[in-house]
Amino acid sequence: MSYIGNSPANVGNYQIIDNIASSFNGSTTSFALASGGIAITPAKTGQLVISVNGVVQQPDDTGTNGFKVSSSNIVFSSPPTNGDTFWGIYQGQEVDIGIPSDDSVDAVHIKSNAVTLAKIASQAVDEDNLYISNAGTNGQFLSKQSGNNGGLTWADVDALPSQSGNNGKYLTTNGSAASWAVLDTDSNTTTKGLYEHAHTIAANYSITSGNNAMTAGPITINSGVSVTVPTGSTWVIA
Repeated sequence: MSYIGNSPANVGNYQIIDNIASSFNGSTTSFALASGGIAITPAKTGQLVISVNGVVQQPDDTGTNGFKVSSSNIVFSSPPTNGDTFWGIYQGQEVDIGIPSDDSVDAVHIKSNAVTLAKIASQAVDEDNLYISNAGTNGQFLSKQSGNNGGLTWADVDALPSQSGNNGKYLTTNGSAASWAVLDTDSNTTTKGLYEHAHTIAANYSITSGNNAMTAGPITINSGVSVTVPTGSTWVIA
């Protein structure tokens, strides 16, 4: 069968070269190459492994030593003589699969479907479930479903507010939108009716200048620890 260009078998394949020893006569150096009667055209001399009389020949594109390739012919630097033996192997060209077309690779052929949270915002992955591989979330799923039943929705991820300028704040929601908020530590109001605190002060503390402080006693200040009460401020232990 004829082909335009190289035979399809020339790509990514290993072939035994047809024996050309019957043409050796001590004067001819160039011989046509074929495998199974079909001409082969190596792209590089190094694709051939050639033996004459059991001695592997050196591939040399200059033609000075061993042999070189010229189109579909092998050209020896010295003419083989009548009675010399021959065998050869053609190592086909490497296969370059290139870049797969869009939507041409399914999940079964992807090495791993684990991604980090950092990639969620930059690329679309599995349409229904996303396997999270971040530390502390191994084995959890980000599920595409309404009502947040069993996981977050893609809308929830997209709705996360910017972190810029929100250092020290916590993430909260009003049921429909997420936002950053400052932790409320105002001691002037409480819905619980009382406050509790440790009876031991284990770290140095300085009352803010101009403020007063109150502690329910008895209280113990650990050795090497101090409480600083600036001028104009008062610390009451009740």
